[in-house]
Amino acid sequence: MQDVMLTGNEINHKDAQKAPLYLDCVHCGLCLSSCPTYRVLGNEMDSPRGRIYLMRAYDEGRAKITDSFVEHMFRCLDCRACETVCPSGVHFGHMMEEMRGKIVDERSTAWISRLMLKHVFPYPWRFQFVARMLQLYLHSGLQEFVRETGLLRRVAPRMAAAEALMPDIGMESGLALDSHYRAEGRKQGTVAFFSGCVMNSMLGSINRSSVRLLTAAGYDVVVPGNQICCGALANHAGLRTTAKQMARSNIAAFPLEQLDAIIINASGCGAMLKEYPLLVDGAGAFSSKVKDIAEFLVSTRIFERLKTPMDRRVGYDDPCHLVHGQGIRTEPRTLLKAIPGIQFVEIEGADQCCGSAGIYNITQNELSMEILDRKMEKIQKAHIDVLATGNPGCMFQFRYGAQKFGMHLEVVHPVELLAHSLGAKWTKGVI
Repeated sequence: MQDVMLTGNEINHKDAQKAPLYLDCVHCGLCLSSCPTYRVLGNEMDSPRGRIYLMRAYDEGRAKITDSFVEHMFRCLDCRACETVCPSGVHFGHMMEEMRGKIVDERSTAWISRLMLKHVFPYPWRFQFVARMLQLYLHSGLQEFVRETGLLRRVAPRMAAAEALMPDIGMESGLALDSHYRAEGRKQGTVAFFSGCVMNSMLGSINRSSVRLLTAAGYDVVVPGNQICCGALANHAGLRTTAKQMARSNIAAFPLEQLDAIIINASGCGAMLKEYPLLVDGAGAFSSKVKDIAEFLVSTRIFERLKTPMDRRVGYDDPCHLVHGQGIRTEPRTLLKAIPGIQFVEIEGADQCCGSAGIYNITQNELSMEILDRKMEKIQKAHIDVLATGNPGCMFQFRYGAQKFGMHLEVVHPVELLAHSLGAKWTKGVI
């Protein structure tokens, strides 16, 4: 810990009734090989164990929040792979989010992050406007001009690197808020759908496919009108107050007594919704009803509705906040394997992070690209036609990776493949 300033005279006492989470860590080191940043950098302070050392040193007054301290904390992807392998059940993700909150309280955060996460993401119409501006940039010819001239690369190289990651998103509509969809056939119950911000504004067809599957499984689907962004990005960035406000808004928006479940199709959002009790008192009733769409569908009659065959080699990549954050691994695979004609291929390292992690591929671009390159090499070896993954950030990251590696690879959400098997119109190129 040579790059961290030790003080020795500033003691920050924890609540006497709440033992610090870092005391659960036995420093065995089993987490090191699972950590994406440690695998790339080989630095103890960029491993879960090393970061726990730093957090404990800060908490006990032996370290200050220095530039190097902040760098080690924000290099973490918060992928939670360390939690899956930890024999002591250390809640590393919770510790990291709390620590980042303390950093932001002391040092604030970048103005662009504050602007977007506090004043755009919590307001659906503002986010929709920004999404449409991005789509206009993509389809008006302006992006082509910017890239051909190389102007942005010369003026602002870091911004150019971020712009290169911009996904090709069509001008598609998502679900209307405050809407209701009727079950097909005999009704099994009623669920609410959490539409999200990125999913509904940039990947609206996935939300429509999700509702199509839920109604085919026999459920009425309501889309509450007052729901907003889940707050995951704000929480990961250390903007804890903003995340708490967003959690309260969402809890109030859903009529829990009328619902069998609250369905979400984005893994990062699902993990956040399930962890609202960590932010807001009394959120347990809400979070107990949250189900990832694969987690929910696997126990329904949807299997008897999957009729249209698909002659493709399909691989699945586990989103971190689904496999590590929610412990959901087999359900998406079970559903995909049920599609007639599919050739399901297991990918080596499918449960390892792709390097997207919200906005990590922008804020930590070089490290993110190194992590992505290692993933794409394994995907390339699988010789698949289609890669399915259940999180928008992962989808965008893999699409960029496929382009970078010159691969003819469709990157889709699992519900798109399932909806196709119902007979829904497919708009991708290879199916």
